[in-house]
Amino acid sequence: MASVALRPSRSFSYPTASESSALAFALRVGEADPTGAPKPRLLGRVRAAIRARHYSRRTEKAYVAWIRRYSSSTTRGS
Repeated sequence: MASVALRPSRSFSYPTASESSALAFALRVGEADPTGAPKPRLLGRVRAAIRARHYSRRTEKAYVAWIRRYSSSTTRGS
């Protein structure tokens, strides 16, 4: 665990990618899982990373919507 000192008497700890297997898997971009199954698509990886970080469902929905809008706006002109 990495820790960050907030006040002299308190510290906040959060898991690093090497310590949390769900977070580590969500952060590995483009790698197949050990079973050889097809790798998850972009939005699936984003959702997994957000859930591993314990963000709220509304935040997840907003991030996914932003990515969809950005993706659709950049691929229209091609």
